Amino acid sequence: MYAKQIKLASIIITHNRVEEVKAQMDIIRELWQPLFESIDIYHEFNGKKAWYPKKYQEDNLYRHKPMAHFFGASHMINQGMRHVLNSGKKYDFIIVTSADVWFYDPKKLKEVILKCRRQRFQLATSLWAGIGLSTEFFILSPELAKKVFPLRFSHIIKKYGLLKWTYTKIAIFESIFTLKVMRVLKNPNKIYLIPGRRAIWLKNRFYSSNFYASHHDQRKRKKDISPNIFAILGNKIENMPSLHRFLRH
Repeated sequence: MYAKQIKLASIIITHNRVEEVKAQMDIIRELWQPLFESIDIYHEFNGKKAWYPKKYQEDNLYRHKPMAHFFGASHMINQGMRHVLNSGKKYDFIIVTSADVWFYDPKKLKEVILKCRRQRFQLATSLWAGIGLSTEFFILSPELAKKVFPLRFSHIIKKYGLLKWTYTKIAIFESIFTLKVMRVLKNPNKIYLIPGRRAIWLKNRFYSSNFYASHHDQRKRKKDISPNIFAILGNKIENMPSLHRFLRH
């Protein structure tokens, strides 16, 4: 299958990183979309309406009530999966990202997705601290999504008392995701670790050279990705107003 025959669903979860998510949508529309048959964006948002009063470039905008960080993230990913799987549309892959993730090398993304298609990988992601599967950015097949989601994060945290104290301190959400995926797949060889970001440690937590950024600190993001991002984007940045504004200010 060629990339131009592949249909993608993009789930983005956002609380307050509105500038970053608009820039991410610029990246999806201007860089990703020309390489594939189609990309539908499902934006799951639980911030204040005043922060994000109307759609930007997403196809679907869903508003949710505010929750504590991990509870909110879990809820929005679950809801995003429900919206995609109940849409009646047939997608080849689902890409899930946090609002501040920029995968800005489209050729690399195309290579990852074609690798998953040709070698029948069900999931593409990174290893969090070399152990758990990352949920900040991952790509999975709809078939796997149906078996893994919803993740019962809130139920598990409330059921086990110790986790109420530890869930903000260790990667419980990633651990739950990892255990569910492995229970379904039973074979780690069905998981593709993204080259250049196979494992996430402190040194590459927010940045992988020339293709990936997820900094919370805007100044650090601009410092790390410039000038390389301009070389990758070229003249296309003129059609990416939110990304252009973010990088220039």
